[in-house]
Amino acid sequence: MTSSIQIKKFVFDAMLIEDSLFELQKSGIPVKEGIEQAPITRVSESSFSPIIWKQAIDMSSVYVVLFCVENALRDFIVARLSESKGLSWWDDCVQSKVKDEAKKLRQKEEKNKYMSSRGDSLIYYTLLDNLAQIIIHNWDDFSDIIPNQAWITSRMHDLTMCRNIIMHTGVLPQYEIERIESIARDFINQLG
Repeated sequence: MTSSIQIKKFVFDAMLIEDSLFELQKSGIPVKEGIEQAPITRVSESSFSPIIWKQAIDMSSVYVVLFCVENALRDFIVARLSESKGLSWWDDCVQSKVKDEAKKLRQKEEKNKYMSSRGDSLIYYTLLDNLAQIIIHNWDDFSDIIPNQAWITSRMHDLTMCRNIIMHTGVLPQYEIERIESIARDFINQLG
């Protein structure tokens, strides 16, 4: 009889702990390694159809990968060109067309002073295709890391197509998500 009471107490205690962990999880505190937390928001799942909510959750993981690849590539370009060309690398190494596009985008966004900016540097106003153009235009500074110009061009083209779908609230099929994952792995392995 004692062992059955101990088992019941053990199970009940486990259920209480699990409930406490679940409440922490719901409040935005990760309690288990590897569990992704959705941002805390005033919009709830019940505000939308289950199909739209599931699609949003599925595409949010794709957004994270695109965000990381795009910004890691920016950091890579800045580090490489700053090291080899100095602090004036933007003025000295970036084509006029890319500089003009970035400057126009920043000026357009600056009109809305109530909104935060993308960043202090014009590199944050470049698009994926612009990043590939910067690398190709300064090929000598990148050829020791990037296998060839076609490699970076094709990957940037594929990412741009998928990025545009995600950023305009479209839904990618699984094979496109797998393509993005593959490209991200390529970048991680190639850029280190």
